[in-house]
Amino acid sequence: MSGINADAAGAIPAAWRRHGVILFGLNALYVGFGMIMGVVNGGLPTVMRAQGIDISTAGWIYLLYLPFGLTFLWAPLIDRLRLPFLSSRTGWIVTMQAIAVLGLVIVAFSNGASPLVLFGLGFGVVLAIATMDIALDALAVRIVAPDWRSTASATKLAALSIGTMIGGGVFVALAGDLGWRVTFLVLALALVVLLCPVLTLGKRDELTGTGTEPAKNSRKASLLRLLRDARLRKRLILLCIACSIMFPLVGLNRLMLVDIGVPVSEIGWIVGTLGPLSMLLTSAVSIPLMRYLGLERSMLIFAAVAFAAIGAMTFGFAFENRLAGIGGAIAIGAGVSGIYVVLATKIIGWSAGTQPATDYAAYYGISRLASTLMTVAAAQIVAFVNWGLFYGFGAIALLVMVVLLLALIGRND
Repeated sequence: MSGINADAAGAIPAAWRRHGVILFGLNALYVGFGMIMGVVNGGLPTVMRAQGIDISTAGWIYLLYLPFGLTFLWAPLIDRLRLPFLSSRTGWIVTMQAIAVLGLVIVAFSNGASPLVLFGLGFGVVLAIATMDIALDALAVRIVAPDWRSTASATKLAALSIGTMIGGGVFVALAGDLGWRVTFLVLALALVVLLCPVLTLGKRDELTGTGTEPAKNSRKASLLRLLRDARLRKRLILLCIACSIMFPLVGLNRLMLVDIGVPVSEIGWIVGTLGPLSMLLTSAVSIPLMRYLGLERSMLIFAAVAFAAIGAMTFGFAFENRLAGIGGAIAIGAGVSGIYVVLATKIIGWSAGTQPATDYAAYYGISRLASTLMTVAAAQIVAFVNWGLFYGFGAIALLVMVVLLLALIGRND
């Protein structure tokens, strides 16, 4: 008995070491991915505006988000084609990361180029990094064991949050101090360094898996295979509805704060800093919650945070209470992030089939595209109704969504 206990005791640290290496390799690249997203969202437009480019031209930079939501269109290629070096997925990861690094180096030496040229270079970088992300997600689906999926989802959120803060914050500060060329060269170097840990996972990609993945099936990967399956189609539809309800509630809160008189500088410093930090806290808390309370109870806890945040923002708008509005704007990000971590845990399991890149890109990309379009539409709706009605209907929609999602994640499939 003592020998068995010793073996069991030794197996636990071994499992932690093995998955620690896996999560470190995956999340290093997720930090890099978050950095590029942060640059696109808040870094590059700010730097371009500071260099004298007009607001309308700098605003077009946000179109660089498009590849992040459209990767499902070419994700089947990652499942079908294996590049002639490294493993099935690490080959794609290294190639796309290398293209992104090359693009950043070219951008570094293109200071003063026309906005159209910079947009084209930026689009190439984003296209490469978005494709790398899909291959990385497929690798995660392949090598993360089922009982580690919740931890993988939570640490991914943390890595993306750190990367976004670097890309949207540190990048801007560096650009002011170091100049355009050095800043982009540092960003390119960071992507090279963050690529190194994943190179150790190639053997796991080939030898380990959470499901079967015959090569002949991978070569037939297709988005239509997912859409033809009624069960998978239902998952995708519910996921799109959920994201279309949650993310407008997060994406528009800064506009509400402006409407109640919160200074833009205050919004940037407080919400822009505490928002990502609340997401980091959510990622840390979600790991023990999901492991010990399960996915359904964890979702209820995060939903309660989201409802409280909606109440605070509604109160803040109705009474022009800045403190309540700011607190709600920060808390809604934490609540929605927690709900999405639970969903991401299920998405990893749903994608563990013969075409992991295609399925993950469909679940993640299509829902992200739907939520982006709904956020744009919601901004137009707010113009015709007040924020109180918007948050009231948002709370009702969120309640219905949580009920539907609890039924979905409660199934053992």
